[in-house]
Amino acid sequence: MKTVLIVDDTKTNIDVLVQVLKGDYKIGVSLNGKDAIQFARTHHPDLILLDIVMPQMDGFQVCRKLKSDPETRDIPVIFISAVDKPDHEKKWVKCGGADYITKPFKSRDIKKKINAHISRT
Repeated sequence: MKTVLIVDDTKTNIDVLVQVLKGDYKIGVSLNGKDAIQFARTHHPDLILLDIVMPQMDGFQVCRKLKSDPETRDIPVIFISAVDKPDHEKKWVKCGGADYITKPFKSRDIKKKINAHISRT
């Protein structure tokens, strides 16, 4: 079973994603960027769902760190955020993100994107 790491500083958002994904994937959870990086280095998830707006280290910073590390650079990162700013697309592409999903999302859409990116690994 493939592993998806969910990174979000809001527990409610994590709970929603866990409900959508449980049964189809093993799920890891991190409430901040530092823990997410450590989890990725230790457990090598097949995909990371990464919130953008987080305290201390935002999702773009986390993604840049993951992509600069040979241990984690090949893990696809899908950004997931309630913020839908035009400049975010340039930022997530530039830092190495694989895709971008805006909240609120539809369960089938998120599963479809996850499956598409996991099948490439």
